[in-house]
Amino acid sequence: MRTWYSKSPAVSGILIGQGLFILFVLLEYALVVTGISDCGVIADSCFRVLFGVIALLLIHALYRERFSGLFTASIPKSTWLYCIPFFLYLALEFLFLPVTDHVTTAYVPYFLLVCLNQLATGFWEEAASKGLVMSGMLLKWRRTAKGRIGMILVTGILFGSLHLLNVLFSHDLEYCIWNAIYSSAFGVFMAAIYLHSKSISLCMVLHAVWNIIIRIPGNFFEEIQEGTLSAFIYTSQDILLLGILPIISIIICVTHDKAARAES
Repeated sequence: MRTWYSKSPAVSGILIGQGLFILFVLLEYALVVTGISDCGVIADSCFRVLFGVIALLLIHALYRERFSGLFTASIPKSTWLYCIPFFLYLALEFLFLPVTDHVTTAYVPYFLLVCLNQLATGFWEEAASKGLVMSGMLLKWRRTAKGRIGMILVTGILFGSLHLLNVLFSHDLEYCIWNAIYSSAFGVFMAAIYLHSKSISLCMVLHAVWNIIIRIPGNFFEEIQEGTLSAFIYTSQDILLLGILPIISIIICVTHDKAARAES
């Protein structure tokens, strides 16, 4: 496998990673069709963990010498500065509190299960996206700013495009398209953070935290009122996700060599 992979790591990484993603979605669809998914969030979480473990085994087989470093890399202090807009986006979720009619705690047990599910999601999706899809491109394209920009764009767009497959689960096509666009922007930023930090565990944690916090309004705030404040929140989040985060991602790519020398 490593011999085949070494001949074209960029293409091979994409094929292996995306192939595993597509297999996951198709199996999830089979679980829904057969009714097995009725077992609930815990069963789904276990399914995601299983695929995450499969992804890690594949990563270990391909990058045995560098495998442990993906989880033990020292995170540069500048990484947290780059993440400020990321956390600002999440902080805006709590501004829905003043425009909600009612705060409920009725769904706390379910939300705890959602948190478990999203921890599993962050683990699985980052293992496949960064550990498999992106790592092959890192071997070929990390030496130039142009290559690095291309790498994070390809990684993010491939990640986002998978969300189009949500049409299989009876989601509206327009919703899936917008979901793919937003997920692509998120994927580009996470790819840049992985490039900068060299830590796949950091990406897993950030991904899980993002998925959990954006679900807080839907689980605790009932009847959010449309108005000036809610419009401000939505607009600000769009600017951050579709504008600021991609710009920061490009800055990371352009300044990567200088930053790496400064850290060393």
